[in-house]
Amino acid sequence: MTDLLRRLESDLALAGLVNEGNNGKIVFLVASSAALRKPLNLTICGASAAGKNHIIECVAKLIPEERRKFLTGMTPKALMHTGENEYQHKAVFIAEYEGVHGADYPIRTFQSEQRIDWEYVDTAAKDGMKTKRKSVLGPAAFVQATTRVSLHPENETRLLFIHIDQSPEQTQAINRRQAQVAAGKAEHCPEAVFKVWHQFFGGLHENRVVIPFAEQLAAGMPIERLRSRRDFPKLLALIEASAYLHQGSRARDSDGVILAGTDDYQIARALFESCYDTALDRSTAEFLDAFKEHSEGSEFTVTQLMQKTGWRKSKSYDVLARLEDSAIVSSAEQRGRYVLERKKPELKLRLPAKIRLTVHDFHISAQIPPNGVGPETSV
Repeated sequence: MTDLLRRLESDLALAGLVNEGNNGKIVFLVASSAALRKPLNLTICGASAAGKNHIIECVAKLIPEERRKFLTGMTPKALMHTGENEYQHKAVFIAEYEGVHGADYPIRTFQSEQRIDWEYVDTAAKDGMKTKRKSVLGPAAFVQATTRVSLHPENETRLLFIHIDQSPEQTQAINRRQAQVAAGKAEHCPEAVFKVWHQFFGGLHENRVVIPFAEQLAAGMPIERLRSRRDFPKLLALIEASAYLHQGSRARDSDGVILAGTDDYQIARALFESCYDTALDRSTAEFLDAFKEHSEGSEFTVTQLMQKTGWRKSKSYDVLARLEDSAIVSSAEQRGRYVLERKKPELKLRLPAKIRLTVHDFHISAQIPPNGVGPETSV
C-alpha cells in the first residue's frame, strides 16, 4: 500500500525537504489531483521563513513541466485574460497568497465551477464596440502559501490546510542539513530522481475513479458543521487522487474506470485528518485552552489575550474578529474588552477506522492487474 508514498517521502528528503514528509505527501496528492475531474486545493500555513515555499519547490520538481504552473502574483482580471486551456489539468503553485488576493473572486469561481466564463466589451473592434465572450477551462489544483491566520471564509471552505513545523527542533534539523550540504557531506538531489517521477506521470492514462464505499464514509462527517458539505468532497478527492496514482494495482470496472480500494481510504484518512483544521481552527483551540479557567460570560482584554497566548496584536484582533463571527466571543460595552460567550469547541472529525467491501461494491466485473503491475512499479 505505502511503497509509492514511501518512495515519495524518500525522494522528497533527497530534494531537501527535512522532516516534513507527511506535509510533502499532502502537497503531492493535491498537485496530482489536477488530473481529476474535481481537483483539490491547498493552503500551506506558516510564519515568514518557515519553509512554505521550500516544500512547494521540492514537490513541484516531481511534477512534469506541462502539468504545473507557477504564480507570484495575479491582478483581479488576469485569469479571465489567459488562454482557454492554459490552466486545464495543471497544478497551480502560488508563492504567496498576498500576491493573488485581489483575484480572490475569479480564483474561487474557477475552483468551484472548474471554468471561467465572462463577457466583455471589445473597444478595439473595427466595426465599433462589440460584446464578446471568453472561457478559461479547468479543472486545476491550486496550492498556495500564506502567513495569514485566516482567509476569507469562502476561501477556507474550498481548501485543505497544512501547517509547517515551526518548532526549535525543526529549525535545528534544517540548519544541520544546510550545514551538511555546505560541508560537502550531503548532496543536492540528482536530476535523475525528478525524471523518474516525470516518467511515472507519463504512464498514468486513466483519470476516472469510482469510490464504491463512499456512502459508508458520510456518517463520519460532523453534520453540525455546515462546512462538512464542502469538507466531505475533499476527503473523497484525496481517495480518488490515491487511486489515480496507484492505478496500476487497482481494480477496474468493465469500462476501465479505476475502483478505489481500502488502501486508498487508509492513505486519504490519515492525510485528511492531519490537514482538516484551518489556521483559524488551531487559533480557536489555542484561545479556548488559554481561557479554560474563565467562565462563560466573563470579560477579558486584548492585552490579557496577548499575554496568555503570546500572539501579536494583529493576530489577536484578526482571531477575535472571526471568533465574533462564530459567536464564541462578543464585544463588551467598554472599548477593547470582550466577552467569552461559549467555551464549547467545534466537534472533532471521527472517520471510521475501517470500511467494508463486498463483491457488489466492485460491480462483479472488475479486473485486477496481475501482480499489481502498473505505472507505480516504475518509480
